[in-house]
Amino acid sequence: MKSHLSDFMFRGLLTKHAIRDMQAAGQLRESTGSVQERSDIDLLAPVSDAVRSGSLYMQRCYRMLFVLENVVREFVREVLEEIDKDDWFEKRASREMKRKVEDRKATEAKNQWHTGRNPHPIYYLDFGDLALLIQNHWNEFKDLLPTQSWALSRLQDAERSRNVVAHTNILSDEEVTRLEMHVRDWIRQVR
Repeated sequence: MKSHLSDFMFRGLLTKHAIRDMQAAGQLRESTGSVQERSDIDLLAPVSDAVRSGSLYMQRCYRMLFVLENVVREFVREVLEEIDKDDWFEKRASREMKRKVEDRKATEAKNQWHTGRNPHPIYYLDFGDLALLIQNHWNEFKDLLPTQSWALSRLQDAERSRNVVAHTNILSDEEVTRLEMHVRDWIRQVR
């Protein structure tokens, strides 16, 4: 009896490792836990392997960019609100930025059927506009960021990656590593 139990446990362990190895090699699909994951698999089944695998690879990049862009937005907003209170956007934004916000809000008003953005004006600006706000108001940021060139170079590099991702292209491994570094640097600096 003891011998049968040992054999059973050993076969189970071997099976577990074989399944893990087959999943890692792409020979066996991992089980999906949620209803949404199973639905996504069914929805994407007819799509080419290249597109599906590219989407999985780029999910992580999108998450990093989402975090970076929103951390920068929060940072700029908090710094300028501390000085100018709720008036900061009206006082600090360029004429071009204000026009961009008005145009985008007007477009959203025409398309009420679709979810809109966060109502604060900073969420209507382009990523590059955040770097401009820091650059144009450097005195307010100079004690919080190492140098102006440090901040601008990281945001400009991230914007290049953001544009690749936003237009549904794949970043190279080198660019993903650079993006990771910029996200890590920025979070360490401002949080």
